Amino acid sequence: MTKKRNKMIFTEGMKAQFSTKSIVLIPIAVGINLIGGTLCSALKLPLFLDMIGTIVIACLSGPWVSALCGLLTNVFLALVANPVYLPYSIVSVLCGLITGYMVKAGLFKRIWGTVLIWITCTLTNTVSASLITIFVYGGATGVTGSSVFTATLIATTKDIMMSVFSSSFIENLIDKGIAFFIAYIIVQKIPKRFLSQYAADTMEEDDEDEDEAE
Repeated sequence: MTKKRNKMIFTEGMKAQFSTKSIVLIPIAVGINLIGGTLCSALKLPLFLDMIGTIVIACLSGPWVSALCGLLTNVFLALVANPVYLPYSIVSVLCGLITGYMVKAGLFKRIWGTVLIWITCTLTNTVSASLITIFVYGGATGVTGSSVFTATLIATTKDIMMSVFSSSFIENLIDKGIAFFIAYIIVQKIPKRFLSQYAADTMEEDDEDEDEAE
């Protein structure tokens, strides 16, 4: 009975995230991701910058909307930029869920919490993306400039797994740091009255904290 009730609560919570306002925001968030991802791909930069919109929508709408945003971003990047992006859809979904649930826990309200989400997301992306890079693409995709660094490490160490993980960690640490910094600034600039329409629980907690402080 408890399992059935928990399942119902989980399902209702997920449905609540996909409100009309949230659905309207998805194309905007995906568009922001595509601009960053396409630009980095075209310039062969050792970055992705395809998660800024995913982070912002995680703050506004929740983890499952964020996960969908990540999935759609990779699908469109595979169509407009490079098919290599498609297998990495699972990585974007995982990062969207983790970011969304950590935001839901209230961590994005503080700088230290945002740093914690950044590190967690970096590690998640590094592990999942590296496994795909190794087992699907043989160690390098050629999409970003980091592939040259990875190839150099492989040639030097003769250890493909360590080389891919090392270059992926450095790349994601910088990339996600920039993405979270920009997303944090964007969310901080959003008026509280507008933000509360999407993340009422979070805003109520802030209001209560302010009242207690007074």
